Amino acid sequence: MIAVVGLAAYRTTPDGQGTAGGLAVDVATEAVRQGAAAELVGKVGDDGAGDGVVVGLGRLGIGHAAFLRDPTRPTPMIAFEPSDGGDDGDDSPVTTLVPTEASARPALEAGDVQLALRYLAEARVVVVVDRLTDAALGAAVEGAQFAGALLIVLVPAGSPLPSVPAEATVLEAPPADDGSFGRVVGAFAAALDSGMDPETAFGRAVERSGWEAVPDS
Repeated sequence: MIAVVGLAAYRTTPDGQGTAGGLAVDVATEAVRQGAAAELVGKVGDDGAGDGVVVGLGRLGIGHAAFLRDPTRPTPMIAFEPSDGGDDGDDSPVTTLVPTEASARPALEAGDVQLALRYLAEARVVVVVDRLTDAALGAAVEGAQFAGALLIVLVPAGSPLPSVPAEATVLEAPPADDGSFGRVVGAFAAALDSGMDPETAFGRAVERSGWEAVPDS
């Protein structure tokens, strides 16, 4: 089983029902698609959008036994804004989170992560998707060690390396992503969960996700 530590957001869908979105959801969704069981360790507001996220997780086959509600902050919502095309002419919609200020959105505290991973002690892989406080990241490291799980930590492009054990896998997220990075990470976690060694698992993930490495110029 894979425990994905990261926040989810509410995303509208053409049918009007809405669903769960965000990188953590992308990772867990791909892990499930690859045949693994995935649980999302996250937090949303205690509101209608939060209900939509929980229902969406269920429809995607993602477990939410350790999912939390924050009665003081609203569930983030993914907004799509038109692009001006930029220098490269890409007019794909730009996604933003509302509220835009991170302090106005639910956040995972060290105690949240600690309790969740103790509850999910059967996890074989722990994936930390969002930037956590040092204390919360430390709780994720301890939780992975307690479960004897492999640890994957994602960091934003250009960020310093986090303080994690040498055996952990640290992956740098691209500054812009069409969802393919989440698919690679989810497939990688699923391969590790199946017992593959990290090098073989990552090669299999890249192959199955359809992600292509860009050669150096």
